[in-house]
Amino acid sequence: MEIGQFPNKLKSFRRINGFSRKKVARIIGHSDTSTLSRWERGIVLPGILQVFQLSRMYHTLPHDLFDELWNDLEKDESLLTSDDESFNSNQSFHL
Repeated sequence: MEIGQFPNKLKSFRRINGFSRKKVARIIGHSDTSTLSRWERGIVLPGILQVFQLSRMYHTLPHDLFDELWNDLEKDESLLTSDDESFNSNQSFHL
């Protein structure tokens, strides 16, 4: 398996579920397989919508598709707090 900057299990899950690259590309709205190939090789990350689509198609959770990235983020304590202010679970977010 080729591993780029963003290691993942997209190719493995695709194969386990019996999909060709062409079929997956068509289902998620791409006319060819080049984008999917770049995702599977870890060259670029898919967008959040595509991650959710792939996760649903492959009957798994998004973090299972990118388990190494997920584990790295879990270890990154800088994501828990910032210098400016701590995250408070009671805070509301407004758009």
